[in-house]
Amino acid sequence: MTAPYSGPQTRRNIAAFLVGKVPTAVLTASVLGLSARVLPAAEFGHYVVGMALVELVLGLSSFGLDWVLLRFLPEYRLRGSRQALARLVVTVAVCRMLLLAVVACSLLLARGAGVLPASVPPELAGVLAILLVVEGVMRILRDNSLEALALQSRMQLVTVLRGAVIACALLAMGSGTARELLLAELGASIGALLLSAGFLFHAVRGLPMHAQDGWQPPDSAQMRSVALHNYASGIVEYLYSPSSLILLLARSQGPEAMAGLGFVLRLTDIIRNYMPGMVIFSVVRSRMIGAYAGNRDYGELQRWAHFVFKVSALSLLPVLAVAAVYGDLVLQLASGGRFGEYRLLFAVLCGWLALRLHRLILNVVCNAVGLMGMWALASLCSLLVLPLLAWLGSATLGLWLVPAALLGNELIVNGLVVAGMRRRGFAWPLGLRWWARALLAIGAAAGVAWLLPGQGVLAAAVGTLLLCAVFAVALLLSGAIDEKDRQLINRVLGRQLLREVS
Repeated sequence: MTAPYSGPQTRRNIAAFLVGKVPTAVLTASVLGLSARVLPAAEFGHYVVGMALVELVLGLSSFGLDWVLLRFLPEYRLRGSRQALARLVVTVAVCRMLLLAVVACSLLLARGAGVLPASVPPELAGVLAILLVVEGVMRILRDNSLEALALQSRMQLVTVLRGAVIACALLAMGSGTARELLLAELGASIGALLLSAGFLFHAVRGLPMHAQDGWQPPDSAQMRSVALHNYASGIVEYLYSPSSLILLLARSQGPEAMAGLGFVLRLTDIIRNYMPGMVIFSVVRSRMIGAYAGNRDYGELQRWAHFVFKVSALSLLPVLAVAAVYGDLVLQLASGGRFGEYRLLFAVLCGWLALRLHRLILNVVCNAVGLMGMWALASLCSLLVLPLLAWLGSATLGLWLVPAALLGNELIVNGLVVAGMRRRGFAWPLGLRWWARALLAIGAAAGVAWLLPGQGVLAAAVGTLLLCAVFAVALLLSGAIDEKDRQLINRVLGRQLLREVS
């Protein structure tokens, strides 16, 4: 049987991922657009704040349990027994459920005592409490367990079905409220939880009854170290997360402003999740960890990491240029005529995605090579940005508090981690010459699109195509895809698509 993290299996997972990502991307964009149309602006603002609360609580209450599965399940699948693997998944899922149940009860008690913030209407508290528990356990099974076991086809099926349920619910509403949309989210998450559990049960039954000779499972001290170091850095990340900043701004901004900010942030998140680089990253993350656990080859790990980041950056730069040139039209089309005035905010947040993607890839590398302590320390140092933002305050910055906090956090963490890795002998070139060529190429492409005459959707479509064409030609002429990139592309595809220079 093919090894779960081998080249052929990785290619199959990429194929399953791509097949699933197409309908998922359509459904996710449809849900966002329908939500902005079906819900009045104030109700959409309440929905944005409610989901921000869910995301923030899920992050702050994780205690690194998600990384225990992502880090150790590949090793259990390669060398362990079905009983040991099932025990680890069940233990983590039960711990997650109990933690979230405590938080959900606290939320209900806060509603009963009448101490909920004004940004969270009391009628939403009950639905949010149940959604917290269901969504948290579902993500442990779907996003962590299925991914770590390299079961991308099952993971994508669950994601597509969940999105389809929410989209159908929005179409059936016609017009609705934040509570009704949250109930649709809850129903979809319950179905996704049950389906994920069924897929996991079927997968575990096919694993060997006995572990490999001489294999010893990681002890609890190792798992606690991975969990707590990731959680320590995660706390800072969650404090700087869009969900946390939305809740902070909701105290001083009205529901309509929060609706616009929430829409732009959600659209930015969709772009991040469905860029080609993130598609590859989501599939090869478990492969990178599993391969390094087997061969301890940092050179190969580094090559994969830089390859994924290059692909991410090359797919992000045209999006950034389109946001800068046609951002108002994109936002109006996506929201049904609303939120076009947030064009500059949209463009800046698209630029932030480059730093965010680099951080995600660095996180995987640090976990693979055992530098979680350094990662946690760098994250804690990024808290230095918070006093400055607190001094300026949301009254001074307004909605720009969000990109200021996000950019400051990413710059500090990325810089400190790269410096720390180099001090410990783990090379991490920044590729400044490559970045200079890529930025010049996208600058030329954006300039051509900007000078194109005409307005409206047709002119924007033609300009976008021209922008992408000019960017592609400029990249080819500059030689941005080097020999190592060609080799990795051919390995991923399993065929000699790009000619390699001997």
